[in-house]
Amino acid sequence: MLTVPYKDITPQQAQELLEEKVLFVDVREAEEFANSRIPGAKLVPLSEFAGRAAELPEDEPVVLYCRSGGRSAQAAAWLAAKGYARVLNLDGGILAWYRAGLPLDTVPVEVTYRETAFTELTPHEAKAWVDAGAYVVDVREPYEYAMGHLPGAVNVPLGRFVAQAGQLPKGRKILLACASGNRSSQAAAYLVGQGFGKELVGNLEGGTYGWMSAGFEVER
Repeated sequence: MLTVPYKDITPQQAQELLEEKVLFVDVREAEEFANSRIPGAKLVPLSEFAGRAAELPEDEPVVLYCRSGGRSAQAAAWLAAKGYARVLNLDGGILAWYRAGLPLDTVPVEVTYRETAFTELTPHEAKAWVDAGAYVVDVREPYEYAMGHLPGAVNVPLGRFVAQAGQLPKGRKILLACASGNRSSQAAAYLVGQGFGKELVGNLEGGTYGWMSAGFEVER
């Protein structure tokens, strides 16, 4: 039986934690958060999660949520793997919260993406890069890569990325991908720090899952 490294909780359990002032983190995109959110939640979009995880407490409970629970489950698993001890995921996301009759904060707010050192790409924008001949790098582990990767992608696991980054072509667009966009964002930031131009370094938002969800094929 597969052991999940975090705990799923119901909307009712989440409400009790909210009343106890436990930190809630919304991993949806900025425009989704702007429309409605669980009262008091902090916005950390999944596309920014790897770079901002240090903002979250490692030894205190944290409730993550998204629209339906999928993106927050990815973020929860990532945090748990990094040693965060009390990670909770709202099962069913904000939709389940709303359907349970629990309150939402719908006051319009102005939120923007934090500026990233690299270029964030939607699956459709990434597809355009691929079609135009971008050099695609998958930073997942080999067994993940073997299960399905972007067409033409080379596998450079994140653990070996620093050692092999010098072999990547400068002056050519480089598209980085992983499972959900977290590991690849770390690799993208590293490349820009090493002198690769921001406009030439792209990170696939939502990772390979987002690519497939958009209807694009993978190679095996």
